[in-house]
Amino acid sequence: MSGIGAIFHRDNSSVPANSVERMATALRLYGPIKQVHRTYDNFGLCWTRAGLFTPDDKYDQQPVSTGGRMPMVFSGLLQHREELAAKIGLETSRLKSMADSALVHMAWQKWGKQLTQHLYGSFAILLCDREHNRIYAIRSDGAATPIFYHDNRNRLVFGSAPKAIFAIGDIPRELNEQRLADSMILNNQDMDNSFYKDIKSVPLGHILEAGPDFLRLERHTDWSEAKEIRFARDEDYVEAANEIFERSVASNMRAIRTPAAMLSSGLDSSSVVAAAMEYLDKQNDRSVEGIISFTSVPAPGWDGTALGHRRSGDESGPVRAFAAMYPQLDARFVDSADLAIDHDLDKMILLSETPPFAVKNLHWFINLQRLAMQEGRNVMLGGESGNRTLSFSGRSIYAKLLRQGRWLKLWRELRASDNDDSRFSRLYGRAIRPNLPGKIVQHISNLRGRRKHPGWSAHSAINPAYAGDMRLDDRATEMGFDTSYSGFADGREKMIYMGENGTRDMGQTASYALETLTGVQRRDPLGDRKLVEFCMGIPEQQFMENGEDRRLVKRMMAKRLPPEILNAERGRQAADGHMRMTRDLPRYKQEIERLADDPEMQKRFDIPRLLGLLDNWPDKTPLSVKDHPDAGIVTLGLPRAIATSRYINWVKGKN
Repeated sequence: MSGIGAIFHRDNSSVPANSVERMATALRLYGPIKQVHRTYDNFGLCWTRAGLFTPDDKYDQQPVSTGGRMPMVFSGLLQHREELAAKIGLETSRLKSMADSALVHMAWQKWGKQLTQHLYGSFAILLCDREHNRIYAIRSDGAATPIFYHDNRNRLVFGSAPKAIFAIGDIPRELNEQRLADSMILNNQDMDNSFYKDIKSVPLGHILEAGPDFLRLERHTDWSEAKEIRFARDEDYVEAANEIFERSVASNMRAIRTPAAMLSSGLDSSSVVAAAMEYLDKQNDRSVEGIISFTSVPAPGWDGTALGHRRSGDESGPVRAFAAMYPQLDARFVDSADLAIDHDLDKMILLSETPPFAVKNLHWFINLQRLAMQEGRNVMLGGESGNRTLSFSGRSIYAKLLRQGRWLKLWRELRASDNDDSRFSRLYGRAIRPNLPGKIVQHISNLRGRRKHPGWSAHSAINPAYAGDMRLDDRATEMGFDTSYSGFADGREKMIYMGENGTRDMGQTASYALETLTGVQRRDPLGDRKLVEFCMGIPEQQFMENGEDRRLVKRMMAKRLPPEILNAERGRQAADGHMRMTRDLPRYKQEIERLADDPEMQKRFDIPRLLGLLDNWPDKTPLSVKDHPDAGIVTLGLPRAIATSRYINWVKGKN
């Protein structure tokens, strides 16, 4: 976890040292321990370091360079270092005293731009090729430190946070109104542009190459071309997946102290924790610390209601069964009872410089990571990417069987599926709807009376007139953002989207801010590119067969997880959000009333709708429009409106 920045003068003029120094000072928030800046004629680089997370971090000296020829700064974490060292021809013994940045620099010298095919982990790279007068900005797939940039005729400026770019002093901080409007309906597919005018972003999985008279941005990995993997027996898939999974967990255990873990009743985090404890047991070292897990549970006063079909708002029961199966686990349950929904929201805005989303979850994310830090654990394991890898549902197979005309197989799968809906509803929802255009899906939904506010209006408090002026529906169509939420007709297409979609990319700024705020580095073994490659290559039947979804991970973990986890209902995190909002409702109402006095806010937000909601606030968590006509605004729209309006005021310097 660190801050990085770069300046490239395309006209070959020298980069002023004070410009790079100002960037380093601005990035001190993300690296308070050390700030370094260097100039190399028409190039400049800066790097700031936060805490020490791995034993080799103490050897990290950046910028990394070979005689000043190719200076580079790096932010992130490498996985499978031994494999990379072997490819480079480096003795394994040298790895103990070699930081990730130095290893990446050696990889560049061997492969150039093709190094991305050999690197595993989450990382961002800024590299200056002085010999050819070019600069490169690279972000890994799935997860990576952000890279923003500003481009004009004579100069390129890069920073892991926009504040590094603005620190130079001659680039104004102005809102990108279009990007802001898109995000208000959750369309974050414009990954090339940031929330600031003339500030762009290098998307996940891309490499930017620029010289004096050109700039190219291209994807370095094409997942649509992932190789097919076929084995003779079903058991072979389980064995191969388990081998990759265990290697990934082992690679992510590289830390100064044993990582902590976030643990829910889901298959993903529990699988990671089980594998991590097995890894520790194999070390046969009694001096090694055990794992501390943190589980978020509802606070006292929760009404016991969880949004979503067959969702559980309290995941503590299955987790306690898991802890009983692994007595060496120090399992802790945290209700974050005293924290408001907007706890430290303003700090997250300062650090992310974007309008935060998933607002209802921020308070407990922050709290759990701070509790881990209090125990001296500054690395936290999770399983965020499981849904697109090991625990992929495989439900897209219904739509595929329909397209293939395999009617009997489709009917058998639908009959075997565990669902309370009628047979027609199952057929339509799982097989027909994903194959239909979004507009037809919305029309059918209206005819069936399933939504009072179809599409984004069900959950967004945006002013409809503003949405029309900003062409939000047209832009969503142009960018492939499905506002009908009809689903995916192809498994690989869904996996790719889950790893590359704009919301995931935007989430990296939130992760960057969260790590900075708490001092805890998040790691996701289930996002390992080796796992992604494997899961995209195997048949969909490995994930879904005979009505059983997520069957790959269930087979892998059949003897390693208790039945309470294997058969648990899906969890609904922050299920007590309505209670927390109700507790602070007068304060939120004052905030919305202040927006009503601001003409610009009136233009953007449907303030009468929000005020009407606050005057007609439901007594308990609404599950659908049957419980409250604005159920989606209660659970999602109001928190997002508060976060977005505070972000706008922060950008404009208002209190």
